[in-house]
Amino acid sequence: MIAVLAALPAILGALAGMVPAIVQLFTLKAQNAQQLAMAQLQLQAQKEGVALQVDLANAQADVRQADAIYSFGAGSSGIKWVDALAVFIRPFLTLAFFAIWSVMEVFLFIYAVNTGYDLGQLVKLMWPAETQAMFGAIIGFWFGDRMMLRGKQQMAATLAVTQPTITTKGT
Repeated sequence: MIAVLAALPAILGALAGMVPAIVQLFTLKAQNAQQLAMAQLQLQAQKEGVALQVDLANAQADVRQADAIYSFGAGSSGIKWVDALAVFIRPFLTLAFFAIWSVMEVFLFIYAVNTGYDLGQLVKLMWPAETQAMFGAIIGFWFGDRMMLRGKQQMAATLAVTQPTITTKGT
């Protein structure tokens, strides 16, 4: 018993000497976790900065593309009827093809009704996927396919930096 009591101060002294090392270990672990969190925040900020640069580059590319596409009509030729024809031709062709399509659809409708098509067959006949695609292209051209394209590019750039990365631990 005396030997245990004699050994107790030695054991407590050894443990007391280890307490600062244990406290230092927990402090170091907390500091490392904080540094890791800061590094992750900095990496996220860099990714968002890259996404912003990608969006800016896409917007600038859209402007350059539109300038190149419409550069032919930027200046006048000096001949009034040529300039008027250049402005008139695209809307005229759109309206002409729409009128031709409308007449064909009316005759197709009359034929389908006379041959006994029911409503389900008539809809499939009158509004097939090709016609839907044609109307989508026309509406997109005249009313803002650039906005849809810009939205897709922005979404892709945003998803590129906001999607969580999946890491697997080695087995």
